[in-house]
Amino acid sequence: MAKPTPYTRFQKNLKTVFAHLKLTKAERSLFLEPHRILKKDIRLKRDSGKEEKFPAFRVQYNNARGPYKGGIRFHPQADEDEVKALAALMAVKTAVVDIPFGGAKGGVQVDPKKLSKRELQTLSRAYIRAFQEHIGPDIDCPAPDVNTTPTIMGWMRDEYEKLTGSYAPAVITGKPLAYGGSRGRDTATARGGFFILEELMDFDALDRSELRVAIQGFGNAGATMARFLHEAGYTVVAVSDSQGGIYSEEGVDPVRIEKYKRKTGSVAGEYCEGSVCDTSKMKLDNVQHVSNEELLELPCDILIPAALDNVITAKNAPKIKARYILELANGPTTPEADAIFEKRAIRVIPDVLANAGGVTVSYFEWSQGRSGEQWTDAQVDAELKRIILAAYRAVRREVHREKISYRQAAFLLGVRRMLEAMRMRGWIDT
Repeated sequence: MAKPTPYTRFQKNLKTVFAHLKLTKAERSLFLEPHRILKKDIRLKRDSGKEEKFPAFRVQYNNARGPYKGGIRFHPQADEDEVKALAALMAVKTAVVDIPFGGAKGGVQVDPKKLSKRELQTLSRAYIRAFQEHIGPDIDCPAPDVNTTPTIMGWMRDEYEKLTGSYAPAVITGKPLAYGGSRGRDTATARGGFFILEELMDFDALDRSELRVAIQGFGNAGATMARFLHEAGYTVVAVSDSQGGIYSEEGVDPVRIEKYKRKTGSVAGEYCEGSVCDTSKMKLDNVQHVSNEELLELPCDILIPAALDNVITAKNAPKIKARYILELANGPTTPEADAIFEKRAIRVIPDVLANAGGVTVSYFEWSQGRSGEQWTDAQVDAELKRIILAAYRAVRREVHREKISYRQAAFLLGVRRMLEAMRMRGWIDT
């Protein structure tokens, strides 16, 4: 049996909804492969004078509902299959939150931490040159993803405008605020997930002060979510980053952790230097050092994977103690783990809904770029809440109507909306 890949996992989730929708073979085929897979090698002259080449990708999955939309990641493991899966998930995600975009994703197989600032800027601009004819405000609008920043998006916008001789603030989202970005974009992914979690807890009539949360990943989304939850009265018992994490059954202070992470580069920086930890200080504060794998299995009510994909599998799913899983990361749970959670009545709020706040505010930024308007923080927050909760409620209705999981319901809703657009555009005989 072939080893599962990110894209075959996506296809497995997709196929579970085909029967519910009674799709024909022709209709199914429209979802099984992306519209276009673009590949280039980007050549970069390093500061040393040596020339290196880095594989680069842009996968455009579906644009039935609007321009292709999706981030660009700079990561050593970014390959065609991963980017393909993320493009497909983005198409479902934009349909779930009902915004006028399709789905795409980009990637460069590079470790940006090993590049100088000049090299990083040169690579970023070269990416736009490589795929320029397939990018545009009405064609395909990239955004930040893993290891790409507002500054990188600013360089990319500038490069596109130089190449086309145009003024195009809507071509890229996630830009710096001073260069056409939107207020609220930096906290949007966590904010959207927080709105959903709050509604879910209200629906289940649970007291925030009695709920314990573990968050794997203390990057932008994870750290922001930890702060929102802490301020709302939840007890955050564990957080982690790539170097491991800390756990305290009494709760940790995300604001304090963020301060030490900025200072030391690690969430455990208050207690540990590398792998050497001050055990006496940890004991005094009732804190333990945990690995990323251990964090997933800690006693908690809500588990939030906010880092890598494929971290919750058939192997560790039986040991997970949380009652709720909110996916801020893309693709953290395998289909095999999902099946285990269904049997154990653990509710998983899937990535295509839970982390859709980011692309929703990207849509606001795209709209502002096209109209010349500038929204206030209050406008962004109110519209994000309206859209994300409308999506959550639509998914919840499908869960109860069809007696299926939240992931299946989200895919069902997204695929149905994409099908409607395809029929309107004459892609499918009616």
